Amino acid sequence: MLFSLIIPVYNTEKYLQECLDSVAAQDFDDFEVILVDDGSTDGCPAICDSFCEQFNRRAGRKSTAKVIHQKNAGLSGARNRGISEASGEWLWFVDSDDWIPSDALDVLHERMRYAKGEQYVFEYIKTDANRQNEERVYFRVEQEAYRLPDENALLSHLADRLFDYRDGWEAPTRLYRRDIVLSNDLRFYETEFNFGEDLCFAAEYSLCIRSTVMLVNYLYYYRQQNSSIMHTLDQKTILPRLTILLEHVFREAVRLKKNIVSSNFDKICLSSFGNHIKNKLNELSDEEVRSEILDAAKNPVIGKYISAVSSQLEQVLPERRKG
Repeated sequence: MLFSLIIPVYNTEKYLQECLDSVAAQDFDDFEVILVDDGSTDGCPAICDSFCEQFNRRAGRKSTAKVIHQKNAGLSGARNRGISEASGEWLWFVDSDDWIPSDALDVLHERMRYAKGEQYVFEYIKTDANRQNEERVYFRVEQEAYRLPDENALLSHLADRLFDYRDGWEAPTRLYRRDIVLSNDLRFYETEFNFGEDLCFAAEYSLCIRSTVMLVNYLYYYRQQNSSIMHTLDQKTILPRLTILLEHVFREAVRLKKNIVSSNFDKICLSSFGNHIKNKLNELSDEEVRSEILDAAKNPVIGKYISAVSSQLEQVLPERRKG
């Protein structure tokens, strides 16, 4: 199989059929659908079973679908189960309340023939829960392809692009090569804090590749729910959660022997903390933000890197968006 579409499913009965219909509508016929029912308590398990039965019964269809029913393990756990079950060359993580255009796989296949890369990133359209108020989300920096020939380029990519959110970081808007994921033992970070799993995985994967292709094609529809984690997060927990995420990325850089990245991790801390302080912490006072930075600087693994850029983060405070 060329593509494995991994779809974690948890209590999205209202939207699941629409997601699955968009997958079934693909004309391209070299992919598998892996549904991971993560302990849903609504009608999702039955919808998954019915979809797989109908999808696999279609005459002449090379593509296949299967469902895995498991106890609730969270989004990361469900995605990781999908990775272990996948057989496709490329992994695409699709959320069960979103959908994809009918030509998505055709477009990806065609673009991949002409632009070779170890990762493909594409643009998306954001809508509200009722598919209203569409917003096209495009790259702040657009390049068809870029290379990461050495660790210095990798460090620049992480600090100046990924953690500054210039390329996006959402898992559903990226294609990952399965052999790279498996050979480097990459998995979505499972944590009780439930923050930034997509960004964390994107950063870990970037540590293992030399090339990325940016596709200026809208290949994903993201339904933004008001109950999503980024809409409900207490601003006082953002920097503590971000510290845990960055600590994990640092540990992965050490494990993968990316020495330039790990020894210059202050650059990544500055980019990530600076971006969140400027754009996400508008409800906190300057003193509250300073206190959060001081607490983060006590982290036993990456605290010294945060402390090293504390004066530069201080300069970001006046730039914060106030609504």
